[in-house]
Amino acid sequence: MNQGGWSCPHDTEGACDIIKKECDPGDRGCVLYRKVKFSDVNLPSNEAFEQRMKRKMKKLQEELCRDK
Repeated sequence: MNQGGWSCPHDTEGACDIIKKECDPGDRGCVLYRKVKFSDVNLPSNEAFEQRMKRKMKKLQEELCRDK
């Protein structure tokens, strides 16, 4: 199912070597999960990505406040 301008090194003929099922970029277990935001708003990776960014921003804000 790999459709796009990149190729995953874990994709072997449409199957993921990591999670041992059909390649579905952004699905849980994928190396891209939580790391990138996809154009398909319904992918679980997008929500996880947003939560990750919120935690990162909160941590940065706390560090900035501590340094003042």
